[in-house]
Amino acid sequence: MQKIDVCAGLTLPFFPMRPSTGRTLRTPKLVREFLAGFDSDYWVMHPKLNGDRAGLAVVDGRCFVQNRHGGWYRNRVKNADAFLRLGNGFCLDGEVFESVFYPFDTVAESGELCTELPTDERERLTRKLLASIKQPWVFDPPSADWLEARQVNLPKWEGVVLKCRKSGYVRHGDDQASSLAWMKRRWDNRKLV
Repeated sequence: MQKIDVCAGLTLPFFPMRPSTGRTLRTPKLVREFLAGFDSDYWVMHPKLNGDRAGLAVVDGRCFVQNRHGGWYRNRVKNADAFLRLGNGFCLDGEVFESVFYPFDTVAESGELCTELPTDERERLTRKLLASIKQPWVFDPPSADWLEARQVNLPKWEGVVLKCRKSGYVRHGDDQASSLAWMKRRWDNRKLV
């Protein structure tokens, strides 16, 4: 498999940081309990996009897109060329939904790793980068009403992801690993027929 060097210490494809799975938010009572116990000083909360996990890097004037399994993403990404405007040495982590890449994290900027930066700093950086190339940021913290609507938010949104504000970005050793610094809470984990 072809490997692409993004910057010192980062080669694509890699196994991205993945959240552990927490308790579902499938009932109003579970949502109320979740909101009552949520510590916004400790956690950042994002809506969880129901897409394909992907990483996008710009190297030598080209975009490369990987999947979460340590391989190359094979489907078309309609807005990939927009990220060329960032320049070389960038790597963003996010989701592809309906063929559009929506980044939520920055792994490398201008040839420098960002993995040691805390989550809240990487989020600010990602928002700034997206604004500079006129791409949308879709991961604002959800409202209580949005959370209480639960499955009404499907198929686009399948729950929330909590990220420890001060954690760095940890690349994993395989596609089954997860981190306790990130936690996903879905509306429902059961397979719906």
